[in-house]
Amino acid sequence: MLAASLVLAPSLARAECYTEAEWQAAHVRILQTELNVAQLTCSNVPEHSYDAQYGTFVARFGERLKVAASELRAHFKRVYGGASEKQLDSFVTRVANEASDRSMSSTTPCADAAPLFQQVLATDTAGFSQLALSHVTDKAEIGGDLCVAKAPAAPHKAVKARKTIAAK
Repeated sequence: MLAASLVLAPSLARAECYTEAEWQAAHVRILQTELNVAQLTCSNVPEHSYDAQYGTFVARFGERLKVAASELRAHFKRVYGGASEKQLDSFVTRVANEASDRSMSSTTPCADAAPLFQQVLATDTAGFSQLALSHVTDKAEIGGDLCVAKAPAAPHKAVKARKTIAAK
């Protein structure tokens, strides 16, 4: 049993590590999901329907959402190989369930969503990733950490022996 856990340990460590691009993509996906849950939850609520705002969001940030989806897919492929689609589906489902749980725990979920839609729609495409990074405060929702780059090893200086040939 110990041997099996030692063999699995490196793959588990990899699962918890996101590159910078993957980390941003996970944040973007969580923000997108939160907006989508609000749009679906409130679609029939007078004065709080976010169908138009969500449509504007997708139109404005569609390319960024596609890039984020590709980055997330790459992360799960890198980490889980052949099981990547299943693991990605689990991640997306878990994120949606957590967004839904947050929405259902509020007595005014539709009113609560208004400031987020306003903030997102007031953001330009250049600032969108930063907004997503700052919006997601519970990093445990991502299910991993940002990879810590190891400092490059100091280059070894080769010491060349010089031979002095005495001239006669």
